[in-house]
Amino acid sequence: MASSALMNHLAHPPRSYGAGALVLACLLGAGCSSVQSRQPPAPLPERTPIATPVVGSAVSVDLRPFGAIQTDGVTLPLLSPNGRFLAAQIGVAPDLATALARRGQRPVPASRIAIYRLDPRGLVRLGETDGGLVLGRSADDRGFLVESVRADGSRWIGRVDWNATEPDWIVQDGRVNAFGALGPGGLLVYSSRGLTDRTFDLTVRAGTESRVLAGDGSRSYLTPCFSADGTRVFAMLLRDGILELASADPSSTESLSQSLTRFFVTDRGSDELAQFMASAQGVRDGVDGPDWILYHRSLNSLARWNAADGLRPIPGNAMAMARVDSAREAVLVGGKVRLRSTGDAPEPGTVVVEQLGVPRAIGPVEDRPAFLMFAPEGSGVRVVIARILNG
Repeated sequence: MASSALMNHLAHPPRSYGAGALVLACLLGAGCSSVQSRQPPAPLPERTPIATPVVGSAVSVDLRPFGAIQTDGVTLPLLSPNGRFLAAQIGVAPDLATALARRGQRPVPASRIAIYRLDPRGLVRLGETDGGLVLGRSADDRGFLVESVRADGSRWIGRVDWNATEPDWIVQDGRVNAFGALGPGGLLVYSSRGLTDRTFDLTVRAGTESRVLAGDGSRSYLTPCFSADGTRVFAMLLRDGILELASADPSSTESLSQSLTRFFVTDRGSDELAQFMASAQGVRDGVDGPDWILYHRSLNSLARWNAADGLRPIPGNAMAMARVDSAREAVLVGGKVRLRSTGDAPEPGTVVVEQLGVPRAIGPVEDRPAFLMFAPEGSGVRVVIARILNG
């Protein structure tokens, strides 16, 4: 994105976010350096010929559009780790207070979740939930998380299996519980506050045991997730407008507080900015080994961070990225999706799609390296799989 347009977006964000939103309005409305029009991009073709050589490159790519799906116009679909299922928020997007779990949040009866399976022949719609659910931030191969604002002002976190439509409520304790994320071995992390509080504690659930990093009424822990092995928990820490990245050992309540490490981001922070920074990659593609990958406002790019190695910008002003294999990654740069080598100073790479698309990792498809893209189209997204046929 052009720096001025993106900074304007960050200063005056859209007034509607989903719990796992990338803010598609940002991609379509804020503009990119190579995109002058604010009109939505032209639809992708139904199918490109197999083994299409990219102009000026030896790379051949098979693009397979799997079909377009409706969304709420704001929230990106949530993809399972194995790339076989996805969940999309449909209907009316939650308002800002609800999406950010602020005081003043309210039930969202017009918001539902549609569930799909990625079949070799295309997308198969498996069903949809009843109204009132907000799509969560995290999924595993069994199912995905949802959240629900209750009539008394509390907020529950539930899990919906991919082959079901009814949630199993896993956090329902009369508090406001939000921004849940799954971790290895059944771990769960989420933000939690009292009904009248403004700030969130951080809670780690391991089986029946809860471990809490208290905000003490002054600090708010937002958008948490785990490192890949579950030995660290990450979160945005907001206090009096100061926004920091935080990391801690989640093995006990004592270790959470004693091991807490912070990294300064800005003194003009907000819960909106925290969510925007974390949503470019989401939980699934935002965790890579010990690193947390997020959008950094001052760098105008994605960056990697962990407490031991510090902040390392991802080159090329990438807005979204997905690992293709050990040597290559797909990135959204300058309004185009590119395939490039990984490393500290990768080359610009080869343009795979000449339009906006959010890449997501899915692993090999038919024994060839591949990645998935969510390409904005109309009021939803088109799902496209790109297979790398050579190299």
